[in-house]
Amino acid sequence: MQDLRSALLALQDLDEEIARAEQKLKEFEPQLKSLEEPASTLESEIAMQRSRLEEMRTETRRLERGAEQKRDRLRAYEERLLRIRNAREDAAARTELDLIRRATEADETEALEMMEQSRRTDLKLDDLEKQLARVKADLSPRREALLQERSAAETEIGVLRDRRENHAVRLDKNSLRLYERVRAGRSRVALAPLTNEGACGNCFNILPIQEQAEVRGGQTLKRCEACGVILYPQGDGS
Repeated sequence: MQDLRSALLALQDLDEEIARAEQKLKEFEPQLKSLEEPASTLESEIAMQRSRLEEMRTETRRLERGAEQKRDRLRAYEERLLRIRNAREDAAARTELDLIRRATEADETEALEMMEQSRRTDLKLDDLEKQLARVKADLSPRREALLQERSAAETEIGVLRDRRENHAVRLDKNSLRLYERVRAGRSRVALAPLTNEGACGNCFNILPIQEQAEVRGGQTLKRCEACGVILYPQGDGS
């Protein structure tokens, strides 16, 4: 029975080592996220500026098409004006001609302003892309080091899990099931020592004298009635 308890304690040590290794692995994600945040921020800004630039270019094309259509109408009215002989129709046509000319000029002016905005946005985009390249170059060594550390941590977990599997397969199945069931509980501890004072080393509940004797006798696996962990005599786990 002492050999079984020792084997279960060794399994618990492995599980705790695996848990620590898994926690260490989890810590790489926020580190990588924090490291990559400046580049991510720039990438988001670049994506936004590209979208804005495309919208401005689309709007410029729309304004240019509108201006061209108005120029066609303007030419048509100018030709019509040459054929008008009635003063009232002539005045009306000239008024319409003036409105079209103003609308054409407004579209042309707005198109030129939009083209200037596009030019400035294009320059800003080029500057942002250069900044991104510099940031990535600066971050690359640290990022590569973190990725290598994470890969090593993943390898370590794989080795530990193999060791656990090889260890667990040699245990009595009933005892292993009991261990797994207890460890799945809230405390995540499967085994704890019975202190010299007769208390559970996990929850410090004092056991009845008879149960203390049974734990110290070591003939069966005894559990703490309060927290459910498997108890072993203090000194067995040292």
